Amino acid sequence: MEFKPPHDCRITARCFRASFGFRIERPYDFSAFRGENTAVDTFFSKRENDPDGGEGGEKVSKVRKRPVFALHIGKKCRGATWFDKTKPPQAIVWLLAVEPHDERFKGKRDAYDVFAKLEVAGDLYPTPTDYKLVEFTRRIRETANFGSDAREDAKALLVDVVRSAGYLVGTVAQVPVRFAVVEYGELLRISVAVSESPVTGVLSGERFSLTDERFLLLAESVRRAAEDLFGEADAEAPTFDFPRKLQNERAFELLFPRSPLS
Repeated sequence: MEFKPPHDCRITARCFRASFGFRIERPYDFSAFRGENTAVDTFFSKRENDPDGGEGGEKVSKVRKRPVFALHIGKKCRGATWFDKTKPPQAIVWLLAVEPHDERFKGKRDAYDVFAKLEVAGDLYPTPTDYKLVEFTRRIRETANFGSDAREDAKALLVDVVRSAGYLVGTVAQVPVRFAVVEYGELLRISVAVSESPVTGVLSGERFSLTDERFLLLAESVRRAAEDLFGEADAEAPTFDFPRKLQNERAFELLFPRSPLS
C-alpha cells in the first residue's frame, strides 16, 4: 500500500516523558508543540512531508529489529524515527527517542548507544497504549472537522446543482447525499437526502454510522452553506417527500424566499 504525505507524526509516550518531560494523559496533536521545542520542529519539518518518512536517510545500524533512522537535531542531538505502515489509511512516523550526541562518548552513552539499549530493554517502540491514542486522536480529528468539511462540500455541490437542472448526487464530508432543487413561484425548495449507510473515515479507517448527532450536524452545515449562497432560509424541516424515492436515506428540506435559478 502506498502512503502519501502528510504523514501522521507521533511521539511515543515513553519518549514524550523521558525526552520532553511530559506525560500523555489524553490524545495529543503533537503539532501543537511546534514552536516550543527544536526537536519537535525538526521532527515535523523533516518527516511529515517526506514521501519516504525518513527512510532515505541515515539508518541507525545499532538498532536491529526495525528500520530506524537518525533525525539530526543540530550538532549535539539525535532522534530516532520509525516509518510505521501498519495502521492505514495514514502512515505514522514515530519519534522513538531523542538523546544527546557526542562522538567522545561513542560506544558508551552516545545517542546511538542509548537507542540500542532501549531496543534491547523493549522500550524503544510504540506500545499498545500509543496505538490506542492514535485511534482516539484520529477519531477526534474527524469529528472536529466534520462540520467544516460538510459546509465546504455542500457549498460546492449547491453551486453545481443550480447548474444541473436541479438534481445532483455527491458526497458531503464523505457521506453520500442527493440534492433536488425545485422552484415554487417566489420560493425555492432544496431537498437533501442523506445516506444512512456507514462511511469509512479517511484518517481513522473506522466505520461511522449516521447517528442523530451526525445527521443534525450535517443538516446544519448544509443549511449554513445554502445561506452563504442564497440568503437566510425561511424554514428547515425533516421530510419524507423527496422528489425522487428515498433509498435507505434520511431527508430534510430548506425553503428560501427567492430563487438563484431565475
